[in-house]
Amino acid sequence: MAANTDANTEANATQVSRPSNSPARTMQSGVWPDLPAALSEQAVLPEHADYWRLRSSYMRVGTPGVVLRPRHEDEVALAIGYAGTVRGELGTAVPFSVRSGGHGISGSSTNTDGIVLDLSHLRDIELLDVQAGTFRVGAGATWGDVAAVLTPHDLALSTGNFGDTGVGGLATAGGVGYLARSQGLTIDHVQRVKLATADGRVRWVDAHHEPDLFWAVRGGATQVGIALEFEITAPRLHSSSGDAAIIHQHIQYQVSDLPAFTEAWGDWIRAAPREAESFLMIQPAGNGRAVVEARNVWANDDTDAAIPTLQAAESLGRVLGNQAQICSYPAIIPTPRQQHTGQQRIQMRDVLVDRADAELGAALAASLTHSATLLTELRALGGAVSDVDALATAWAGRHQEVLAATWVHPRDIAAIDASFAPIQALGTGMYGAYSSDTRPSAAQLTWPGETGRKLRAVTEQADPDLLFDQGLHLRATPTQ
Repeated sequence: MAANTDANTEANATQVSRPSNSPARTMQSGVWPDLPAALSEQAVLPEHADYWRLRSSYMRVGTPGVVLRPRHEDEVALAIGYAGTVRGELGTAVPFSVRSGGHGISGSSTNTDGIVLDLSHLRDIELLDVQAGTFRVGAGATWGDVAAVLTPHDLALSTGNFGDTGVGGLATAGGVGYLARSQGLTIDHVQRVKLATADGRVRWVDAHHEPDLFWAVRGGATQVGIALEFEITAPRLHSSSGDAAIIHQHIQYQVSDLPAFTEAWGDWIRAAPREAESFLMIQPAGNGRAVVEARNVWANDDTDAAIPTLQAAESLGRVLGNQAQICSYPAIIPTPRQQHTGQQRIQMRDVLVDRADAELGAALAASLTHSATLLTELRALGGAVSDVDALATAWAGRHQEVLAATWVHPRDIAAIDASFAPIQALGTGMYGAYSSDTRPSAAQLTWPGETGRKLRAVTEQADPDLLFDQGLHLRATPTQ
């Protein structure tokens, strides 16, 4: 997600004053325990010049007491131990947030009066086997960084639609990108994870070494620990130019009957080869009409194979504009390297829906009539996403055809819930990382049934004291 909206304009210039109960004063007065010397060298406090650059995420203005910036795994272990010591000595659940890129929709990668563990120094990328497409990457890198390394070798990995997104957050949560129907989720390509758990231990986990932790960290986000490094295999696109070339089609439609359009779009993408992916952004245009922006991607540059599918997309509605081009994969995941200041103030909701049909279109249309709704969004699933068994990873949503989301103006929770209610009613799952909702009900929808039972059991063993409790969490209490 990259767009800025009118909703964030005012926020860019506000909330920059330091609160009167700044934890920096608390630490200086001796209430917080002293930082270990190794962490002090990289710690950023409110009185430091870099604090104002590091305190916030993309979605939230933060005022943490300290930002810790470890340079290697030993310092991560120290930071985990320090966070546990602070909680133990103060007797309160001082917030402990983990940040890779800081683009997380929930805003939980920063906090108020707590500790932020910023992994941005852990950003090395190493190609281990070019022929196999295997690479190692630190959690603090961004997916734009990764794409730049992979592209010259005709490799590309489906990782969302924005290059500033951090590796660590997305590679543990899911990853629904422009190549999802041909490649699956980002987590489906993760081979090993270097994981730091709440006891301070750091080790590589995979299908043969602590497989339950490996299962949980692919889809369960930070509930079992902090991912520091990944070994991932990226597919080769076999493009004619050898530089990860794809075909990108951008169509703008004017739609007067959104249920009929959604039904037609669902039929089209369902019948399309899995090389085709489609994302829709749907905005109200008044008088019951909508403007739909479609970004369709073909997962290589084979124009002969792609043209029938892309031409068929032109018949889905009244076309206002249509452009298709061959470009390398990084061109469709912009990487502006923005400084995060809490500039994006919208709220988001999403669910996974079994079928893209007229019923879903009617729900989208109903949501767009609510004053809180800015726009709605669809992302096609299926294909390679559905090839993976629902219990193979901690991402349970393998049978649904589509992710449906709303972008909502910053309103009270009741208004946001009401705006999303028509779409929510159709949800049979949820992508937890694409929502601002961190309530227990959202966690239960993200990790339902056997997936939820197994994930809860693994987290209770790996983090018995609930140190990693920020953001969406199965063990959160109703008041969190």
